[in-house]
Amino acid sequence: MKSGLAALVIAMIEIKENNLLKQGTIRLMATTGEEVGEAGSQKFFEDGYSKDIDALVIAEPSEDTIVNTHKGSMNFKITSTGQSAHSSMPHLGHNAINQLMGYLTKANKIFNEDRRENTTLGKLVMSPTIFNGGNQVNSVPEYAQAELNVRTIPEFDNEEVKAIFNELANKYNSERHEIDVDIMMSLNSVFTDSDTLITKLAQSLGNKYFGSQPEIKSSPGVTDASNLLVDKPNNFNFIFYGLGLTSMAHQTNEYVKKDVYVKFADLYKDLFIDLSEKL
Repeated sequence: MKSGLAALVIAMIEIKENNLLKQGTIRLMATTGEEVGEAGSQKFFEDGYSKDIDALVIAEPSEDTIVNTHKGSMNFKITSTGQSAHSSMPHLGHNAINQLMGYLTKANKIFNEDRRENTTLGKLVMSPTIFNGGNQVNSVPEYAQAELNVRTIPEFDNEEVKAIFNELANKYNSERHEIDVDIMMSLNSVFTDSDTLITKLAQSLGNKYFGSQPEIKSSPGVTDASNLLVDKPNNFNFIFYGLGLTSMAHQTNEYVKKDVYVKFADLYKDLFIDLSEKL
């Protein structure tokens, strides 16, 4: 993404210096926190920077593919509070780990049994990823906490997932348990058509600069588009298409090839000019 951002900037500088933009506006939105909640793109959305846009290009590494749709992502922290007791007398306490495991098992069953599926993105996926509880082996734990991630689809969206977790917690709490649900992050799925103007232009330019037409695919990951494309229609002109292979992302020796970097700067320049003339 860092090299993609630099390529976007170079393309804009060359367009400006050579007076190539005859109509329209190109807006660079360099966001913060893209990996941790996307607070930067949320701020751009709240301040109206994406309200009037007609197209959006995100320079995430994809190189050999063009992405036009991706799942949403939600992070949850589920806290279970019980009552401590000696393990020889568990009836005098309330086991917070058992309570939390029961809650997660029921939630997992609800999501796994749901048959809704997006033709491009597949099914919703829930993944418990962190679990902590108890402090010594001979004590009934009074506290347990789990964190989990849910990847959402348009047919099973963030609001419905939130409602399921909260309703399940309310049911537990009505039975004299204590379960608390904290939503740490909620990013919507992005779903746009595969035959928009921007996808066609990007495919043509990919063929021009790299000798083969890139495929249009979906991504399981999320991008700033989750915030920037709120309220945009399915036929909105959106792609994430950038230099670097997706498989290289977050590697210790992450790199891009110099010739690919230079070609993408030129590709973006052509793409922006074409879009400004045809939108």
